[in-house]
Amino acid sequence: MRVTARRYLREYRGMLKALELEEPLDVFLYRPLAFLLVKALALGRITPNQVTLASLIPGFASAWCFWQGTPAGYLAGAILLFATNVLDCADGMLARVRGTSSLTGYILDGLVDYIIQVTLIISLLHGLAVQFGDPRLSWFMGVPAGLSFAWWSAMVDRLRNEWLERVYDRRRDPHQELAGLQQQTAVWRQEGTHRVDRLLVGMFAIYVRLWYGQHCRNYLMANDEPLTLWKQRRLPLLRMAVWMGPTMHLTLIMVAGVVGRPDWYLWTALVFGTTWGLSVFLLRMIADRSPLFLAPREARSASSSARGGSGDTPASSD
Repeated sequence: MRVTARRYLREYRGMLKALELEEPLDVFLYRPLAFLLVKALALGRITPNQVTLASLIPGFASAWCFWQGTPAGYLAGAILLFATNVLDCADGMLARVRGTSSLTGYILDGLVDYIIQVTLIISLLHGLAVQFGDPRLSWFMGVPAGLSFAWWSAMVDRLRNEWLERVYDRRRDPHQELAGLQQQTAVWRQEGTHRVDRLLVGMFAIYVRLWYGQHCRNYLMANDEPLTLWKQRRLPLLRMAVWMGPTMHLTLIMVAGVVGRPDWYLWTALVFGTTWGLSVFLLRMIADRSPLFLAPREARSASSSARGGSGDTPASSD
């Protein structure tokens, strides 16, 4: 029994991203359930992209239930959203098991996530308008909360990509990725093939230009900070980001649905979520500008010693 449990644990860990990139709720709740699903799917011919598209079914069904603005609708919506998140975890895990991870699959996964999230927020707003009979309050809370959720999801994605690039050399600068994809798209266009992939690349181009401005081009390549120090300074920020990542937001929506008060989620996202996100964003800006910010004590001491030593150096007699 212990041998079997250890084997399954090794298999499960092999399906994960790097642990520091994972949200705690995913590691301990959603991905273990997705692991069981992937074990079954791996025996068949279902592709990861098909799993991604299949997540739209419970995702849209969840949004429709929240749209009703009733206690039963909220409860059903929460259950369906739970299933949606499990499927969202399963597609990437299945791709890693089969060794078929691809950038277009990553783009499709992100696009489906955003479609579900936008649909869900709109449905929440309508449901609250039905529940309380006043659409102005729900829109006053919901639109800023939804924009905050979208911005924060992109920011977490950005921090993860930076970590993958610097620590694991598994992602490039998004502008470089886009340039490579556009070259391939030109070939596909001449051949008249891969229409869906071409559409995904177009979506990715909009995303890169929206969230990764020109000032971010070659940011990672220009950073010559030693990797060990960079990791020590950035890991606390990464942990803060993934702790309050998209999965946490979706889970809070589920909890709010179970108790029949989605407005509680909107207030939480608007006040606490936005404050948390801005705090991480500001700390990241400070870390970019201050080489010793969040650095370990040894690095700060070494820097202080170096400055003190340079001040004590006698002037040259030349």
